[in-house]
Amino acid sequence: MKVLRKDNSNSKPAKSQGPKDSIPISAGKIKKKIRDTQRTLSKKDLPANVLTEAKRRLRVLEFDLGEKIIDDHERENSTKYHKVKHFERKKVERKLKQSVKALEKAKTTVEEENAEIAAKITQLEEKVDEWQVKLSYVRNYPKTLPYISLFPQENENDTKSLARKTRLLQEIRQALIDGDEDLTILKKRYRDSYKEKLIQRKLIQPVAPVDIEAMETENKRQEADGDSSGSDNDDIQDDFFEKAN
Repeated sequence: MKVLRKDNSNSKPAKSQGPKDSIPISAGKIKKKIRDTQRTLSKKDLPANVLTEAKRRLRVLEFDLGEKIIDDHERENSTKYHKVKHFERKKVERKLKQSVKALEKAKTTVEEENAEIAAKITQLEEKVDEWQVKLSYVRNYPKTLPYISLFPQENENDTKSLARKTRLLQEIRQALIDGDEDLTILKKRYRDSYKEKLIQRKLIQPVAPVDIEAMETENKRQEADGDSSGSDNDDIQDDFFEKAN
């Protein structure tokens, strides 16, 4: 199956909307807010609405901290490999252009069925597909991974790097075949994998984005049940957060 040849070099992915928009400048500021919120939660006899809001705020901050740490890691890798990726992109674009030109020339000169020419066209089509996959490799390489050069100047026979590069090229080819032209799904999978590693190392909390609408609905329900005892309210809060998690 041939890889789609649509070049989306000028297209830009839409900015995601959500908790990222509210992330402070640094992870340190988020950590300070988390500590402040945890101190609030440690206080006794908090009103139910204050307790609910503090728990919600803590979940938001913990989620934001995880996103910020990953963002910083991606930004660091983006800067670290910018130069090598720039030169490799230029080289791959040149090779792709040469292959496309050769393919078009071969197609226009074919006047009759010829096994040799047909084989040449097939070979050139495979070359075009190969360079398109490599161009996507450079442009959309997952930023949570250390970049593995397509044209290494040293250690070019390193088996570990070769295996990783080959596997990623295969994944990119399959993603393009499946219609993931800008590798959005593939990059998210690698980002989620990196996030899971951070969670396992206990560097960030395993929290999901907060469902604000569900939280507001719960607050309204608690206000309607204002006659309930304080202990009942606490049980409801705990039950709510257990379900949310």
